[in-house]
Amino acid sequence: MRNLVYFVLLLSLPAYAQDYNRAAGLRGGIGYGLTFRQFMEPELSYEGLLSFRNNGLQLTALREHIRPANFDFSDDFYFTWGYGAHIGYNYTDNYFFMFQEYYHYYRKFSPLIGLDGYLGLEYCIPTVPIQIGLDFKPFFELSVFEFFRLVPWDFAFTIKYTF
Repeated sequence: MRNLVYFVLLLSLPAYAQDYNRAAGLRGGIGYGLTFRQFMEPELSYEGLLSFRNNGLQLTALREHIRPANFDFSDDFYFTWGYGAHIGYNYTDNYFFMFQEYYHYYRKFSPLIGLDGYLGLEYCIPTVPIQIGLDFKPFFELSVFEFFRLVPWDFAFTIKYTF
């Protein structure tokens, strides 16, 4: 992992973070995984997340609005907010429904679909094309065994290479 970080930093030396149309990186949190952002306009982007949670896989698409944070100490902070949807599956042996937890003797496959919100604060490093950020992505979903799930606390740290 350390070699990958060195490689990304080495590639970024001749570039500048201000001129880019895409960003790709990693996201931590409950739904950790890979992220890819495509800018359509300077303040509008679409982001795709390939995330992993509960021994499953989720694919999320987000529409995001990005505005400068206008902090006095730096012009390189940006607020991001938006919404989206996800589809995927879980593979687990316990489920929550109506504030009760249910256990099964073996893991069960459960397809799911849901809606997501998004709120974030990002810092674009001015000398290298790297963004770091904190985001909040609450979601709810419908699935076969759990029926309805609400997760209002999906906070994450992100790091993205911009190009």
